[in-house]
Amino acid sequence: MLSKLPTDDNLQTRGCPIVSVCVLCYKHAETTSHLFLDCPFAVSVWRWLGVKLNCSLSLLSFSSLLACIPHRCSSQVSDVFAAAIVHTVHTIWLARNTIRFSSSTINLHNTLEKISTLVTMSGLHSTRNCVVDDVALLNSLRIPPSYRRVRDIVPVIWQPPSITWVKANTDGSVIGSNSSCGEIFRDHTSAFLGGFSNNIGVGTVFEAELTGLMLAIEYAASHNWSRLWLESDSSSAVLAFKNHEAIPIRFRNRWHNCVQLGLSIICTHIYREGNFCADALATMGHDLLDTTWFHIMPSSLSVDFTRDRNGMPNFRFP
Repeated sequence: MLSKLPTDDNLQTRGCPIVSVCVLCYKHAETTSHLFLDCPFAVSVWRWLGVKLNCSLSLLSFSSLLACIPHRCSSQVSDVFAAAIVHTVHTIWLARNTIRFSSSTINLHNTLEKISTLVTMSGLHSTRNCVVDDVALLNSLRIPPSYRRVRDIVPVIWQPPSITWVKANTDGSVIGSNSSCGEIFRDHTSAFLGGFSNNIGVGTVFEAELTGLMLAIEYAASHNWSRLWLESDSSSAVLAFKNHEAIPIRFRNRWHNCVQLGLSIICTHIYREGNFCADALATMGHDLLDTTWFHIMPSSLSVDFTRDRNGMPNFRFP
């Protein structure tokens, strides 16, 4: 039970009047943030891990630590990064408990060796796959690479609509508790017709995806685009579009109004690898105060937009 004792700051918030000190450095009161992110012992461990993973680790918050996991990496490497962060946090916690409850000393070298061993074991148990570029990193961690089979790699190609239709790719994004959505409209020539980014506020990913679909319908109606092809990388949102009973109660009235606009609408699913333009617009929404409509395509979309327009595939790896 003692090993589950909360950190001193958590005990104090629960009404326990204790004198607090970090037993790993004896220089600061023990808080969750200090123990895992700011303590010199923890900083040394994270710096070592950053070198092992060949990446820069931000110690501003736990969220920033998780942000070190590459967005576009193989599934095996993603598993290894996640395991490394979890094992490091757990090992720091065990080191603190060992000193506090057993009066033992902690050796930094032994701590690093323990983390290294745990990461290797997690990598050995991963059932995911890697690419050739990952081999050097995996070998340095003593993890045998598990190569992807070519037949399992799925090419994802964005398809333009028919000549009388407008296609709207939508996406939602959540960072912390703040949600946003984004949309890009294109015609049968794949030309940019417009797009938007919207800061929704507090909400879930599903709610952000639904809001994006509704905004797309409303914008299409305001531009007199009577035939609209909605495409989202959220299978839940696509299913909700086809089964209105799945729409949350607080969205029902707005959803009903969208349906009554009289547009011809189809809604399909696309893998995220074919939805990068909408994903970028959704991410931009976090930096806005409300909804911004783009008459001119943001330059940050140019690379992915060009790939889509030229029919170049992105690849979905197992």
